[in-house]
Amino acid sequence: MTTPVDHQPKQFYWDAETDHCPHKPIPQRGTDAWDEWMTLGHQSYDNGMDHGVLCLSAPAGTACPACSDEQGDMVPWSRCETRSHTRPLRSRTSEPRHRPVTAEVADLECLERECEEFFTDDGDEIPGKETCSHFREMEVCEACSEPPAGDADPFPPVVAWADCPHKPAAST
Repeated sequence: MTTPVDHQPKQFYWDAETDHCPHKPIPQRGTDAWDEWMTLGHQSYDNGMDHGVLCLSAPAGTACPACSDEQGDMVPWSRCETRSHTRPLRSRTSEPRHRPVTAEVADLECLERECEEFFTDDGDEIPGKETCSHFREMEVCEACSEPPAGDADPFPPVVAWADCPHKPAAST
């Protein structure tokens, strides 16, 4: 189970009309001042439903473009419906470290017990069923796959051990 190509993390930016853009005031379109203002790091967009100017100096966060299109609003990458997530890692007495651990991972639908395999053909929940066939074991980074303190998300997004940016370099 891999994340589809259209469900990959992408940096999103605030609209220049918001208070997040540090380049105020916005000059009138079609003027020399507008052209100069646009060179400060602004990008026009028109997605068919909405149009405006993004401020590339005002990152809004990493999001999933496919889920955002489906929802009509920015969906943070950590809440991507098709990205693999993990159950909370086993409790430990020490702080999580950047090291490989084996975890059960699946899509949010499976972790939240909304997958069709948790139900009978009549729609009744199957009592005592803990997992579905979509769960798999994966080597993840313990620290990167841990939700931040106080995070309400019970199923943190997975960071594969191979993708951990803090992983020690292999000795040569």
